[in-house]
This record gives sequence, structure tokens and C-alpha cells, in this order.
Amino acid sequence: MNTFTGPFRLMMREMSLTFYINAAITFVLFAFYNILGFMGVADAGVFILFGPLFIVFLIYPFANFSGYKYILSLGGTRKQFVLALYLTAFIYSISSVVILNLFYLITNNINSTINLLHLAELTSSSNWLVYLWVDFCWIFFLFSLGMIVKTIWFNYGTVLTLTVATLLLIIGTIIVVFGDISWLLEVIFMNHLQFVTSLFGISLVFLLSSYLLMQNAPLEKSDRLLWRQKKAY
Repeated sequence: MNTFTGPFRLMMREMSLTFYINAAITFVLFAFYNILGFMGVADAGVFILFGPLFIVFLIYPFANFSGYKYILSLGGTRKQFVLALYLTAFIYSISSVVILNLFYLITNNINSTINLLHLAELTSSSNWLVYLWVDFCWIFFLFSLGMIVKTIWFNYGTVLTLTVATLLLIIGTIIVVFGDISWLLEVIFMNHLQFVTSLFGISLVFLLSSYLLMQNAPLEKSDRLLWRQKKAY
């Protein structure tokens, strides 16, 4: 497997089933919400359509990391695996954004009694490009978050990963309880477009960090620090 085509096709196949399942769930929700609207029982409700497609990108790195061993066993490289994973996620993220906003558009045109929540509404903009960008940034961020967590866990083991997660949770709790987070809430709800653009920048950092970590990753999940010590001996 000395070309990029093989790893890319493998990762596309690995991701496709999960994507189609969640796209189907989203379609069922879309149809169900509109039926409620036509029946006149959804006048006062706000419904969430983006949940399944957003969540699946968070779990993609965990669900599709099995392709790593397959690609390496067939003569591929770590670089090919990461780039194939990134490109596949990018393609499916674009597809998800198109599907979601197509469902929003159809609902707005055929059913005025139902309100499907779109996070771009926090921007107070009616520009359809803003709606696409907000969805893409959230999906991209969730994928990158799952990727950096999975990469750290794969390289450094469960103990270190859980230790770091616990410390971050404690620090976050202290900040929320004793600190002033009004500025953050203001950014999220009053300047949502700038907020999601910042998430996009953070996503790039996460993905770059994951790429660098995977360049010298072990063949199987392990404690990379201990693995290096064993190699030294």
C-alpha cells in the first residue's frame, strides 16, 4: 500500500456505515418533527435535528481507529492513516452540513408551525453561508476533540489520559464555581460567530497535535513513555 488511495478507500468504507445510519436517524427525526407540525402539536416546541450527526463526529476517531492496524499491516504508513482519516472526516462533515441545512430549508418552506433549532440563530444573521459555517465549525471541532483524546489515549495509555481528564475537570469546576465566566457566556451567546471561528482555530491545533503524536505512535495502544524506555534498553 504505497499510495494514498488504499488507506483513503479503507477509511471511507470504515466511516460510511456509521454516517449512513446517523443520516437515516436524522431523516427520521426530520420527518417526525414535520408530522408533528402538520398535526398542530408542535407550535410551542423547539426541536433539535443536529444531534445525531454532531455526536457521530465526536465518536468517529474512537470507532474508526481500527483502520490504523490494517493500513500498517498492508504496508501503509502512519502519515497515510492520519491524512486518510482527516480527509474522510472532512468529506463527511461537508455532507452532514449539506444534509442538515437542506432539511432546515425544506422544513421552513413546507411547515411554518415547527421550529428546528439551528445554532446559527445565535448569530442573528440570515446569511445562509453563516449557517453552513456554524454547522461546519461545530462538526469539525467535535471531530478534532475526539481525535486528540483518542490519540493521547492510544499513545500514553488509560492511566495518564484519565489523570489529565480528571485534572482538567477539577480545574474547570473551580473556574465555574469560583471564577467569573460571564465573559465566556457573552461570547457564546452574543458573539457566536466569533466563538465558532475560535473553535475552528482550536480544531486545527488539535488535529496538528494529533498528527505529530501519531507520526511515531506504537503499533498498538500502550504507554508511550514506557515504550520508549523499553526501546532504550
